[in-house]
Formats: sequence, structure tokens, C-alpha cells
Amino acid sequence: MSYIRKVQRRSCCEQERSRSQLFLVRGFLMVFQRKSLALAVAYAIGGAGLGAIALTPAYAQQPTDQQATKIEKVVVTGSNIKRIEGETATPVQVITRKEIERTGATNLNELMRALPTIDIFDQGELASNSPAGSGTATVRMRGLSETNVLVLLNGRRLPVNALYDSSGAGAAFDINMIPIGAIERVEILKDGGSAIYGADAVAGVVNFITRKDYTGLEARVGYGLSSRSDGEEKTVGVTGGWGTLDKDRFNVLASFEYFKRDPIYRADRDISRSVDFRRFGGPDRRSVFSPYGNLLDDEFNFTGETVKPCPPENFSGGLCRYDFNTSLLTSYNGADRWTTMVVGTFQFSPNWKGFGQFFMGEAKDHFEAHPVPDFFILPTGQWYTGRFMQGGPRITDRKSKLDELILGVEGSIGGIDLNIAAGQGKSKVENRDKNYYNADLWYAALEAGLLDATVNTNDPALVESLKVTPIRVGKSQVSFFDAKVSGELFQMKAGPFAYAAGFSAWKEELTDTPDELTQQGLVVGSIQQAPVNATRNAKALFAEVNVPLGMGVEVQGAVRWDDYPTASRTSPKVAARWQPNKTFLIRASYSESFKMPTLKQLYGAQEEGAINISSDEECQAIGQPAGCFIPAYQVNGSNPSLKPEIGKTFNIGGIIEAGPVSVGLDWFKIEKRDNITTPTILSSLLAGRTGRATNGQLLVYTNLQNTSFFETSGIDLDTQLKLSLGSLGKLGFRDVATYYLYQRQRGATSDPWYNYVDTYATPRWRNYFKSEWEMGDWVVGLTWRTTAGFRDTDDPATGEEPIPSSVRTVGRHEEGDIQVSWTGIKNLRVDLGVKNFLDRMPPISIQNVSSNAYTQMGFAELYHNRGRFFYGSVNYKFK
Repeated sequence: MSYIRKVQRRSCCEQERSRSQLFLVRGFLMVFQRKSLALAVAYAIGGAGLGAIALTPAYAQQPTDQQATKIEKVVVTGSNIKRIEGETATPVQVITRKEIERTGATNLNELMRALPTIDIFDQGELASNSPAGSGTATVRMRGLSETNVLVLLNGRRLPVNALYDSSGAGAAFDINMIPIGAIERVEILKDGGSAIYGADAVAGVVNFITRKDYTGLEARVGYGLSSRSDGEEKTVGVTGGWGTLDKDRFNVLASFEYFKRDPIYRADRDISRSVDFRRFGGPDRRSVFSPYGNLLDDEFNFTGETVKPCPPENFSGGLCRYDFNTSLLTSYNGADRWTTMVVGTFQFSPNWKGFGQFFMGEAKDHFEAHPVPDFFILPTGQWYTGRFMQGGPRITDRKSKLDELILGVEGSIGGIDLNIAAGQGKSKVENRDKNYYNADLWYAALEAGLLDATVNTNDPALVESLKVTPIRVGKSQVSFFDAKVSGELFQMKAGPFAYAAGFSAWKEELTDTPDELTQQGLVVGSIQQAPVNATRNAKALFAEVNVPLGMGVEVQGAVRWDDYPTASRTSPKVAARWQPNKTFLIRASYSESFKMPTLKQLYGAQEEGAINISSDEECQAIGQPAGCFIPAYQVNGSNPSLKPEIGKTFNIGGIIEAGPVSVGLDWFKIEKRDNITTPTILSSLLAGRTGRATNGQLLVYTNLQNTSFFETSGIDLDTQLKLSLGSLGKLGFRDVATYYLYQRQRGATSDPWYNYVDTYATPRWRNYFKSEWEMGDWVVGLTWRTTAGFRDTDDPATGEEPIPSSVRTVGRHEEGDIQVSWTGIKNLRVDLGVKNFLDRMPPISIQNVSSNAYTQMGFAELYHNRGRFFYGSVNYKFK
């Protein structure tokens, strides 16, 4: 639950306590009574309890004459208006620093994936060499992709990964690049955020807020290892703060963190050691691109013969196979990164201060995959599917760099608060590939008989002379300026009529430059890639009001106008809350949001390919008789005419407290239209997306289009119990769950809805349970995470066609963690824990290995197969 009550700064130790105040609030006030209200409100919004998902209520009290009366307001995620109250009319989840420390998380991805609100689909962490960059971690919410979730650092945007897919997938910020040691709290807006923040905040907003006003020096070291002696993790972090605004007129915080993780290989886990999943009742997914060569006839059909004799154990289905999971493919990627951050504030005068933020990070990744597969040719001219083992595994060395600088001033004039800032963020990713081959030289050597791709005895000098080192460099940059004012227009009976308004302007730049051979498609073992060089300027105006109507009713209204070169969009929001007493609150909101097409989606390359219109449905769509055969061209790739994707979000919920128990319930619904997808040939023909080439042949446009509709709805439930055990300490329980009613999609308003809930990697619910006992210097915590099962198919259900009962069910998955913390020595904290202490492995999914769209590891991307993991850390404060 989120805090309902107001919290004011106090300078004495005595505090009045309302009978309805929870035990947790009492502890909070005792600990933080001497801190500034800015910090107090931050904790009040989030509360305590490891889930940290909008926590327990606290109520205002009037200070005595001896108490400090200064009230410091803060800006809460989801609003531009400074306020004292922690709970707003829209649901905001909060994870405080205390909860972060008690999770044992070594990076932000590990922290976020425990929350039921956050959708898990770990392509970046699990896939061995994903286009967006392996080892990256992005945030998904409400059944929508990472491009629909806006990630902020201290309330401002961050540059996206520079090498995202041409489809737009992966066009998001890598949260692993933020040092977890520098984070004070995480705020998650579970509502459309475009009326406040602009584009891309359709599913919600995640705001990482750094530590401020910290003085002292602390260091942290951590170590972890799986029970199978792999996946080793090492962490070193240092954080220091100097100066106080009251005494020194400045405060500077600097943080450095280094993290290294060894990979876990597919071959080292039983579930993923082989892609021959017949042992689990699935298909044999071993590749037909075999080192022994499967011969093809003149029409490129398999003859059933091989170039070299095939070992019996490799022969299946009339073909010689290669098991790529026995290579150095990873099931859980390694990581090697460092990040540093400096945040500073200088008090110019009692009413004005300047602020700055500098953030820099670098990640190095090394991936080894199986050797090059391709269609090879014999000197006789016959083709075969082969794999060149002598050349060694394909290797990718990736270096990712990120930096951001923000400078600004804030202050007040005549009761009006002003905030002005400018900054620039840059992302650069460089891929260097090894053990690939120049296509012209390669095929010339094969045809001349100088090279035999089925043996390991070729002249090493010849093999090396054929190799090339493809290089791909991507750069993403965002430069911005914004200014906003806020204050109180007048006093109403129930409180001030508050407002905020502002202006923002920014420039986005993107380059993605493969080397010349890759652009020409002349690299054996790789794909052809076109360069991208795009930029756009945008601006926005926004306004917001907060109106207390009395009788516990408060209304928020906001509107924002965003202007891009290809489209303009106005995003409204209205929200209200009713709090008739101190233990009950109801809130509701409606907002509209949008997602702009990415620069690659708009200005990337387009490609034409030859196709034949031949199916009866396709022939009928263009007015031809069944059985027609019409040569045509298919146009794929970007589309400069793409429109924004439009979303509408509805939220209704409330919070109830009864003594030590609190319960929160929120219903949500998102309606989204004009989704950008790649249409099929048939759907493009039916929609009339056709033209004529210069030679008169038919053009079918299957490039990116605004073609589909999406809806999702569900319920968030949060219950909490806090008990005082007297001399035995404190005991708390927390259960947080998200339950989806549906996640459905359709191509046109006349089409049926296809519901994806309960299908592959789309479980209906996730649950997070936390129990914590605190006594003296000890804290013992138990966490239990449960993910519902699903039907093992990616074919969605409709009202008329439910999923057949014959489709197998993937069972639910459960994992438990235990952590013990000890603070028996002053300024020292020791954490020891076991993650997944029961060593639960993911349930088998046949769908995962039945499609090349997934990881081919035998389980959905909802989990990983690390297994039991032991860890420990030591934190010492030098003050």
C-alpha cells in the first residue's frame, strides 16, 4: 500500500501516535525523525516491506511550538506538482533503499523481475547474441513491450540502446547500466504517463531516483556462486557524499560500481544440454546444417545423402544433424561492467540552487557461438547444408558505453517554484565479430576445390586468409532543454489549488553503421544489414492542476501537447481520489498516451524481394481466379508514414486499513490502437496496400504498418500484516499479486479478439510473498515467488475457438529465497543468503523448442536455469 497520511518534519523525539497508526509507521518515524522531510516523504510514499509496492499509510500531525515547522515538498512520479502528501490519485509503487538492500539483488534487472507488476521476458539476459545486445535488461509492463515503458533517471529520459532491431524491438534503456548502489528508491507509475512525460509511457513509467543529501563514505563487496560452481558473481561498490546544504551550501554524491558475472552454458544444465528434445516428448531441433554436409538436389531439396559419413547418433529424420546447444552457447549470459555517477547541488541563495548530474558506464561482453553454418558448394556444383568446424566458433566482442550530463537551476520567486535544466545523453555500442568469412573469397575457394568445409585439415593459412572481422557501430543521442513552473494559485477551503506548467524541447539522433561487407551481404554466417542515419526534433507544452474539493475529495487534471516532425499528439489525464477517513481511500484515473515510431521504424532501410501470388486466398484478394500464379515484389522494412500508437488507460482502486492489516486493490485496463506490426502478404492484399513497380509488376507492401489493436486488463492485489512480538522483535508478512483478465489482440475492428493469456510465456498471474522477522541486530527474510502455468502454445484463443484440451499445460513455477542480515558491529552490515534454495528448475516447454522465435532451451523466457545460488555481501560505512 502507499502512504495515505501526511508526514511533517520533527526535531524532538516525542511523537503522538494515533490508535490507527500501524507498527511500521511508528518505526519509520523513530528512525527518520531528524531527517529532512524530503527524505521522510520519499519513505512515506514507499513505506517498508520488501515488495515495496506502494506501502502502508501514515497520517499528518501538527508540530508543536518547539518542533520545526519547515515543510519541504517533493515531486512524486506521475505528477509535476510538488506536494507533501505521499498518496496520489494514481497508483505508484515504490521500492526504498532498505528494501533494495534486503533483496540481495546485485543489479536492477534482478530487483525488478521480482515484482509481479513487471513482465519477464529475458531475451537480453538469456539469448546468446541478441540484436539488441546480450546482457541488456529492459522493463516490460502490462503485457506490452519495453518500448511502451518509459524509463527515467531522476525524472528525466535516458538514451536507448543504439543497436535495437529494425522492427523497433529493444529500443529501450538498459537498466543494468545504472549502479544499484546509487539508487535511493524506485518509483513505478502503473498508469499511462504521456500527459506528464510525453511519448512511450503507455504501459507505465519507471523512475530510478538517486541518493541525495548523503554524507560519509561507504564500501560494499559481494560474491555469489551457483550450487553447480558456475555463474560466479563479484561486486565492488563505493559511495561517498560530502557537504550539507544547510552548513556548507553544497552536497556532492559520487558512486562507483563494478560487476562481473561468469556465464552459464547450455551444455551444463540437463534441460538445455541438447536441442534433441525427444527425451521430453518434444521435437528434434538439431540443425540440418551439419559438419558432415546434407546434399541438395537441383531444386534445393534434400537427397538424404551426406558429403561425409554421418555418425549414427547424429542421424535423425533422414538427415545428419548438429546439436548447437553442445557448443559454447550460454543459457545465462556473463557480464562485465562498471558504472559511475556524480550528483551535486549548490545553494546559491536561500531560494535558489544549482544542480548537476553526470552518469557514465561501460559494459564489455564476449560471446561464443557455434561455427558458421551456410549453404556450401562442392567443386562439382552441387550444394549442401554445412557447418565449417575448422574455423572455430563465431565470436562477438561487444562494448557498450553510456554517458549523460544534466545541469540546471531551481528556486522560487514570489511563491512560484521554477526548475530549468538542459542535458545530453549518449549511448554507443560497438560489435566486433570474429571467425566470419568473405563470401566472394569463400565460394571461390569452395568451387575451385581449394577448401573442403567438411574436414578440419584445410591449410590454416588459407582459412585465415578467408576470414573477415565485421564491425557494427551504433550511436544514440538525446539532447534536451526543459523549464517548468509550479505553485499555488489560490487557497480553497480544503487546501491550495496547485498547478504546474512547462515547456520541453529535445533532439534525437541515431546512427547504425555496419561495415561495407555486411551492408553488401558478403559475410558468410551473417545477415545483410543496411546503415541508418536519422534525426528528429520535437517539442512539448504541458500543464497540470490539483484541486482539493473538500470532503476528502481531490482531483488531478493534466494535459500535454507533443509535436514531432511526423505527428502531433495531445494527451489528457484526469484522476480523483476520495479519502473520507484515515483508514480508507478510493481512487480512479483515466489517461491517454502514445508511443512514437522509433527512428529506425521511420527512416531505416527498405528491401524488395521477389514473391509469387499463388494461394487461393491471395488470388481472390486481387480479383484473380483460384490457382493463379502472378510474379510480384514484396516491400519490407521501415515506413516513413507510420503514425503514433495510441493508448487509453483506466484505473480504479482503493486501500483499506484495519489495525495491523492493510489491503489494496486496483483494477486496470489499457486499450491500444494503431499498433505497429509487420503484416502478412494476404492481409496487405486484402487491405489494398499494393502498388506497381517501374516494370509494371505488382508491389505488395508488407513493411511496418499501423494495423492492429491490443487490450489488456487485470487486478493488482496487495495485502500486509505487521505484528509486534515484544521482546522477540517484529514480524511482518506481505503478499503482492497481479492477475490478468485478458491480453488480447486483433488486426481490424471486424476481426475476432485473440486472447494470449494462458498461452506461451503469458501466465495469468504472478505472486510475491515476503515474510520478515527483525530482532535486535538480526533480520531474517523469506521470499516466495510463484508464476502461474500456461498452455504450451503460442496460438491464442478466441471466443469461438478456445485452446484445444489436447494442448499440454506447463506447470506453475515456484522459487524461494532466504536472506539473513546482521548489523552487530557499528557501521557494518553483513548479508548472507540463498536464492532458489530448493533448487527449482524451470518447467519444460515444448513450444520453446518448436519455433525459432524463442531461445531453444526448453523453457520459457520467464525464468532462468541457474538453480540454487549462494551469495554474501559486506557493507561498511566509514563514519
